[in-house]
This record gives sequence, C-alpha cells and structure tokens, in this order.
Amino acid sequence: MTEIYDPALATQGVRVGAEVVSVDGHPVREYAESAVAPYVSSSTPQGRNVRVYYYFLLNGPPDVPVRLTLQDESAKTLSVSLHRYCEPSSKCIWPQDDRVQFKMLPGNIAYLAVNEFVDDLGAKTMRDQFAAIAQARALIVDLRKNGGGNGSNGYAILSMLTDKPFQPSSIKMLDYKPSYRAWGQVPGWWKMPVGEVIPDPAHFFSKPVVVLTSAMTYSAAEDFVVAFDAMHRGTLVGETTGGSSGQPLIFKLPGGGTAWICTMDEAYPDGRAFVGVGIPPQVKVSPTVSDIRQGRDAPLERAIEMLR
Repeated sequence: MTEIYDPALATQGVRVGAEVVSVDGHPVREYAESAVAPYVSSSTPQGRNVRVYYYFLLNGPPDVPVRLTLQDESAKTLSVSLHRYCEPSSKCIWPQDDRVQFKMLPGNIAYLAVNEFVDDLGAKTMRDQFAAIAQARALIVDLRKNGGGNGSNGYAILSMLTDKPFQPSSIKMLDYKPSYRAWGQVPGWWKMPVGEVIPDPAHFFSKPVVVLTSAMTYSAAEDFVVAFDAMHRGTLVGETTGGSSGQPLIFKLPGGGTAWICTMDEAYPDGRAFVGVGIPPQVKVSPTVSDIRQGRDAPLERAIEMLR
C-alpha cells in the first residue's frame, strides 16, 4: 500500500506500507497472473507490471468487496474485506491537484514534478517560478508519474534547458492504401518530417539537471526523455520507462471492452528504438518495500546526492 484515501480503513488496521500477500484467498502473484494479466496488454514487461500490479490489481464489480491479506514489517498478517471504491466518496481524502508540484529542496536544488503533459501547466509553472529556478544550483524534473499527453508541452520545458535548437523523436507510421492490400502488396511507411524545437531565450537554465523516470513514464513523457537524453543535457535517474509511443487509436469491443492500438512508431532522432524497450536511466534506483514503510524516496534522494 503506497497511498490510502479512505480514513475508515485505519479503523481496520490498514496502513501505508502494508504488503498485499493474497487477494480473495489466492496468493497475490497467482491472482494477478490468472485474474488480471490475461486482460492487460502492454509494450514491455515493465509496462505490463504497472498495469497488472498498480492500475488494475484490485479492479472488479463495485458492489463486490475484495478480501485482502496484508503483512506488515514484522510479518504480522491482517485479513480485511474492503469496498473496491471509497463509499461514500465525500468521506474520502483525495489528493490535491498534483498535476504539477514545484518546491525548493535543501542544498538550493529546484524540484519540478510534472505528472501529465495533457496541458502546458508544467511549462507555465516553470516560467512562473523561473526567478527561483535561475538561482538554484541544479534542477530535478520528476516524470515518474507522467503518463503522457501532448509532446509539445514537454518540449516547452526542454526549450528552457538549452540555448540551441534540438530535435524531437522521429516518427513513422504505416502508409496504408487499400488497393495495395487487394494487390497483395505490403503497406509502406510514411516518415514524418523531423523539425527542430526552438529554445526559449527569455528562460534559459544552464546548470545541472536530473530527470527522474519510472515504468509509469509513458508516451509524451518519453518524448521528453528521448529529447533530453539525445541532447546530453543531464542524467536520467530511476527506472526504465514504459516503452510505448502513444497516439492510440481507441475503439469499443463487443461485450463492453475497449482496445487501444499504437498508431505511430517513434524512435530517437538517430533511429534508436525505445518503443517495446523503454528508456533506461544512467543511474538505476528502484524504491523498496522498506523505503515505502520508512517514507523514503530513494530515487529522489539519489538525485539530490548526485547534485550536491
């Protein structure tokens, strides 16, 4: 358990740091592989694990409770029956708007967490806080919870980290012509022209930068990481990204399901693949169960240590 939103769970003994060892009477890994994994698709093993064990592990009918066995740091177990959704919702403590977070860390290090690129709030926050950022000795950009959005919103941040134009990801997609299929020919590829992103001369941060990543870093957030890495602008710390290019074609399936199909094949500007692989960090740091129980953020701590 990394986050708990229903205060009523505390009365049952549920705490952050409790480890789920069984679900509905089945060992957690056995349950995940039989009841969740068959209905999940992903581009990479790390992306699959995020979906199976984080997003969808406890999904199910809202009117059917889920039975969990939890284990604490002393190996003591607790059995609880929980509603899958917080009821009533008004009694739940939902997190504040966490799309973007800015703060100054000890050691005069600026920290900017951007958890989505659906809008330009990340770039706007960086511009609004640039006076403080400019005085910092270094900057940490945290994309560990960023599932994507619009790549241009990420590039707007990158444009403040360089004084030279830079290239975004290269993109190609199938050039489908129906008659080709009738003639037995294989569809070709159309490569989108690669332009350059122009720097923001009014906001230029030239000091050291670390970008934090995880397997939850996807799509437009990976576009950011690709460009940042290709620019050799700083260091990637954390875990390998999800490895999916995004731009899904979404359509309904019989029975109420939904399918998502990637419509683009993206790569580094020089052609290196990251779709189906992910972007590995230069410094790998993964949080442990012990870290969560102690309230430690090991990747962030490592980044701060490096920048000091």
